[in-house]
Amino acid sequence: MDAKGYSRIPRELCYWITFLAEALPLRSVGTFIELLIGAMLTPEGFVTEAYLVVTMRNHWSSYYKWLQKGRWSWLGLSRQFVRLILKVVKQEVIHLVIDDTLTLRASKKAPGSQIHHQHGNKPNLAQYVRGQCWVSLAWVIRREKQPVALPLLTRLVPGISNTGKRVAAKTLIRAVYRLLDGRKVRVLVDSWYMRRILSSPCWLVGSM
Repeated sequence: MDAKGYSRIPRELCYWITFLAEALPLRSVGTFIELLIGAMLTPEGFVTEAYLVVTMRNHWSSYYKWLQKGRWSWLGLSRQFVRLILKVVKQEVIHLVIDDTLTLRASKKAPGSQIHHQHGNKPNLAQYVRGQCWVSLAWVIRREKQPVALPLLTRLVPGISNTGKRVAAKTLIRAVYRLLDGRKVRVLVDSWYMRRILSSPCWLVGSM
């Protein structure tokens, strides 16, 4: 076995994976571990890349079907990940970050595929492009004095308005905030989200 480049895998990794797997049905644990290890060994984490880098047990379509139609909960797994971070990372103030990103799409049939203003002003793209808008929630920690964002949840925005982004952001926070009850939390957002729909709810300003 060629173990070159993998000598710094943390000893706690087996415990972390076991802890996360507790949120899944027993029949899904093997598939989850295969995809997780495969994604960690690939540069970008795509399912196809994960399938090619690890000797999987099943046909590649089985893993896509498990992700799309499997009887397990993305939300339950994400909450378990939050519990794991709380166990491993000790912070006086928890920093959560919300931001949106655009995934370019050529097909109009892709879920949430819309024409969006390309506000990143990238010179190699048109001002308006077709794509999917995703809003993500991440937990920011420091690792070896460098900030690292740990992704918790991502939600597809069905429309192109800023209201859709703010509703998605509120939904993401609502999904995990009870696990952070009693802790000091800062939620960092940019000016696109600074509206009453996000900042006013009592669960945000009261509990967090």
